[in-house]
Amino acid sequence: MHTTPARILAMVITAVLFAAGLTVIGQTGPAEAAAKYCTGVESNSSVTAAKAIEVKQRSTITADIYLCKKSGDRYARDSGPFKARLGYNGTTSSKREGDGKTPKGVFWMRDGFGTSANPGLGKPWTKVTRDHVWVDGDATKAEGYNTMQRKSEGYKGESLYQPKPYKYAQVIGYNEARTPGKGSAIFLHANTESMKTAGCVSMYESSLVKAMKWEGSTKTQILIH
Repeated sequence: MHTTPARILAMVITAVLFAAGLTVIGQTGPAEAAAKYCTGVESNSSVTAAKAIEVKQRSTITADIYLCKKSGDRYARDSGPFKARLGYNGTTSSKREGDGKTPKGVFWMRDGFGTSANPGLGKPWTKVTRDHVWVDGDATKAEGYNTMQRKSEGYKGESLYQPKPYKYAQVIGYNEARTPGKGSAIFLHANTESMKTAGCVSMYESSLVKAMKWEGSTKTQILIH
């Protein structure tokens, strides 16, 4: 068969395009790699847990949440982003009681609680009643600061019987030394009616349930940055 110059040129172009396509398929660009991994978690040496919740601040009061699982030497994104809300005054590395700010840093995720039954978190769960409070800056018993207690035992603080934000909630292990004035009652919980928090991190209820089920019983840290 006679092959014309035009046919030869077309064959060459086809071969080049095919080879280029194979190269693209076999490579992962920087943007694609960043989308697969929690680079913020990886850059913080304080994160050592098998699972980590990355809270990546987008604006003063909003954030994106990624669920990150350790895979070899890297933290891969299992899920996200989920929309989240931060304190009504933003974030801070020097949290103080009543400042309306969410503390930045790396903390362990602790027990869960709520006005409803445990939705799937594999950690201890307290189904709260109107008697449960979280002892805050108005504590009448200093030894109970930044812990869950009962009004019937003489404690005062934030009521945990709040069916909207605290239908499902989990304690963020901030200020576990319970230093007076350093801040208390920092939780991961469902969004409030006003979509505001006084220092917690909140999510849509459906997203929060997914995160809790994902976390399961695995020791998990949260990075807020």
